[in-house]
Amino acid sequence: MTANPAQGITRQSQDRMQSVDIVRAMAIMFVVLGHALIYANSGTFLMGCIYSFHMALMFALSGFVTAASWERSGGEGLRLARSKIDRSARRLLVPYTICGIAVMPIGNFLLSGNLVESFITGWRNAFLINRFLWYLPCCFFLVCIFAAVALATRRTGGVRWVVGAGIAFALVVAAHLLVPAVDYTRSVMNYFAAFFAGAWLWTRRDAVLYPGRRLLACASIAFAALAVTFPLMPEIPIFGKNIVKPVAGIAALFPLMALAGKIKGSAASGMALVGRTTLFLYCFDFLATPVAVRYFSPTGIMPTLAIAICVIAFGIFVNLAWEYAILPELKKALTP
Repeated sequence: MTANPAQGITRQSQDRMQSVDIVRAMAIMFVVLGHALIYANSGTFLMGCIYSFHMALMFALSGFVTAASWERSGGEGLRLARSKIDRSARRLLVPYTICGIAVMPIGNFLLSGNLVESFITGWRNAFLINRFLWYLPCCFFLVCIFAAVALATRRTGGVRWVVGAGIAFALVVAAHLLVPAVDYTRSVMNYFAAFFAGAWLWTRRDAVLYPGRRLLACASIAFAALAVTFPLMPEIPIFGKNIVKPVAGIAALFPLMALAGKIKGSAASGMALVGRTTLFLYCFDFLATPVAVRYFSPTGIMPTLAIAICVIAFGIFVNLAWEYAILPELKKALTP
């Protein structure tokens, strides 16, 4: 007997929806594979397909989870906003700072062998918002905008995501005009619409978690068409990319969520675990993937795919060791 969708949502809402974690796992796998293809300089068409939607999908999921967390918190007003922003700062900006200070320079050193230049280049690339770790501060920026708009509207209405996207757009354009040397527009403007669209989709979560056949068919066709067309138009203007990427990311959400719903048992638990380590894998990817590609020199898509899989597997292993072995011992040592 098929489970009642409403009961499934209620049961999952006690912690977090497993299907969302599974789709996050898929998204981070696409991110790692896309980076591996870039560093290996292979699979240009496949890389273009992946880059049409992978980061927009990550932002859409972030918006969906942000809206879900806000609604479930049971709090209200400024206190809730401060709590959410504080949690996002610890979750996003702390790893951003640590990786920017240490991980990126180490990766550059392993690639170049020049210690001083590696640290200078690594710090510059890490803390310019349009470079390697840009997803973390940009996502924090959008969470802050969401909290501000949620305080102003006091309810989860359909207009909230439109207002939030408009505010984010205005701030990003202003920042670009004030500091033109840092290309904020390239980093944020493709994705803030996807974030707030994902936040709005939380109000239609039945359709997201359990898409109907017609919606699933339309989204799948749109996703496939945009993903295949994107790499065939290398000269597409930035305005076109600002439209294609968010739409492709949102369209990808529905078929991937339907696929996630088909995964059961230990496979689902394992995929959900990968989804819960998304930020760790995102940061780890920028150290491990270029180094692995440099030292193993893959040629072709399949060897590059193998390297991406190894990076993901090793990243999960390191995260588990940190989560269940190292961190508990540190907490014990620091506890009076």
